[in-house]
Amino acid sequence: AKFAAAFAEQRSSRGVDIAMGKNKKSKYVGSCGMYVFSHDGDEYRLLVHRRSKQVSESHKIAAPGGIVERIHCGEDGKNLKLGAKATAARELREESGISLSEEQCEDLIDLPAAPGGWWGDGTHFNFGYVMHIDEIPPITGPEKDSQHELIHGGLRIGEPAGDGYHAWVRLSELLQLEDLMPACRTPIEHFLTMESMEPSESATRSTGVRLTEAPALSTSLMTSPKPSARPFARPSSPMSWVDNQSVMPSFPPQRPPPRPSNYEVDEARPSKKPR
Repeated sequence: AKFAAAFAEQRSSRGVDIAMGKNKKSKYVGSCGMYVFSHDGDEYRLLVHRRSKQVSESHKIAAPGGIVERIHCGEDGKNLKLGAKATAARELREESGISLSEEQCEDLIDLPAAPGGWWGDGTHFNFGYVMHIDEIPPITGPEKDSQHELIHGGLRIGEPAGDGYHAWVRLSELLQLEDLMPACRTPIEHFLTMESMEPSESATRSTGVRLTEAPALSTSLMTSPKPSARPFARPSSPMSWVDNQSVMPSFPPQRPPPRPSNYEVDEARPSKKPR
């Protein structure tokens, strides 16, 4: 699995290779998060899922995200933000089924990251995208290779997104939850600050997307189309491998908390063995 390999490589480059005087560059250089907000003219909701026990910050509620590889960071491998943006769009598609076009990726909102991170300050990037409730595409759920990272039936809050993994949850409700991943609070709180501005102010922030006029989602895709999706019920309202010893968290690691009251597992669904 790529996450186990990432940890092994990080441990090697920080330990054995340093001790031997080698200057080995890691394949993995950062992490990213993708925050998709829906807007119905009255309030904003965020697309979230619950992380499984096979990734860091297990059982926490979070938005899609993943690990950034150096190969995606420009010709010299140093443009971390470029690689983070491409990775965030890909992780969104792999985890939820939402595909953004190249034009939509240009309109992504820059959101701040919490201090710290596995690779240090300035190596985690968050991006946001706003769409009106009428333009939300079908949420088909994670691809087969990503299913082990999310918990099916793990959310009992917000409005189900239709795939059994995700839900659309009001931002104010998310911030009140103790099991929201700590690193997700900073971008959500910042977005609420942007949303509370006057339209003329918010339109000048980040990419210029006016939050009171959510952009429509076009049908063009960055990659080949996915198979036909299940009908979508319109709402009203670096991943890490864990082997019980070694964890490479995308955010500062924490001891897994007790399962919250709003946690539910679909017992009827057989567990899938991870890659």
